[in-house]
Amino acid sequence: MEENRIDLKSLKEGTDLVLLLSKLGFEPIKRSGGELFYLSMLRDNDTSPSFCVNEKLGIWYDHGLAKGGTVVDFALAYWPGLDFRQAMEKLISHAGGSGLGPLAARPRQAELPMRHPSYLIRETRPIGTKAAISDFLSGRGILKVAPPYLREVYYSVKKEGEKRMELFAAGWQNGLGGWEVRSKNFKGCLGKKSMSFISGSGSSLAVFEGMMDFLSWKLDYPQATSSALILNSVAFLKPAILMAGDYHSVELYFDHDLSGRKASGEFLKSHSGAVDRSEIYRGYNDYNEMTQHSISPGKQSITQKENLPFKSKTR
Repeated sequence: MEENRIDLKSLKEGTDLVLLLSKLGFEPIKRSGGELFYLSMLRDNDTSPSFCVNEKLGIWYDHGLAKGGTVVDFALAYWPGLDFRQAMEKLISHAGGSGLGPLAARPRQAELPMRHPSYLIRETRPIGTKAAISDFLSGRGILKVAPPYLREVYYSVKKEGEKRMELFAAGWQNGLGGWEVRSKNFKGCLGKKSMSFISGSGSSLAVFEGMMDFLSWKLDYPQATSSALILNSVAFLKPAILMAGDYHSVELYFDHDLSGRKASGEFLKSHSGAVDRSEIYRGYNDYNEMTQHSISPGKQSITQKENLPFKSKTR
């Protein structure tokens, strides 16, 4: 029936392939020559990013399969057990379309507020020029060590149907050029989400979930020379493990929660030189929580509330 027709042309033109992959749980590992590279989600044995997406053209190519195409071809490859119509309906449901009938292309701004063109980065400045940002970092206990790694990011955001808002935050760039931004009331990413790498020793690597934990570590160990990898999201655990394979020793500083313990376990199983260092902040949810407690001793930690063992650290 005509009313049950799937408009393939609108589906191809109106679906952001990169956004679709993100909704399915896949984030790019690197960007090169105008293309985004992922660990292939179509194969189980991919050890280096070989699934590439040309964001401008909206097409993909898997070098391991020697196969590629449009978002429609991806749906058929990603859901091989479904027939054509079922795969298209699955694609529409994940892409946010209405299902059957013509599918209108959606403006990018409505897809994800923190992607272009909804945000504009006005400028970045060294840490120390905006009192509110310095106060925020001081409250986290890491202002002293922040300047070499963080910048003050001044940006604006326009949500659909609303006026553009001028904002500022502490921020750092990730491996894909996106800005991870933090302020007292906001935590987000401007642009592509990815890991952040800080070069150091070629034989040892320290791995953290977030930048605040890394800065807490630098505060405690200012002479440490290890390279550092900040995941910015545990969704990047698999590529982090692959990257850590180039290092002889790996120190892990993950959170004391379910996802953090799971991440540590995966690392320890995958790398013979990995060591869990989270006992340093035992009794706290993460490294930075301990740092905050050291400057505000009356602040009760999450894990203390849960009556988990507490161990103080002499500074």
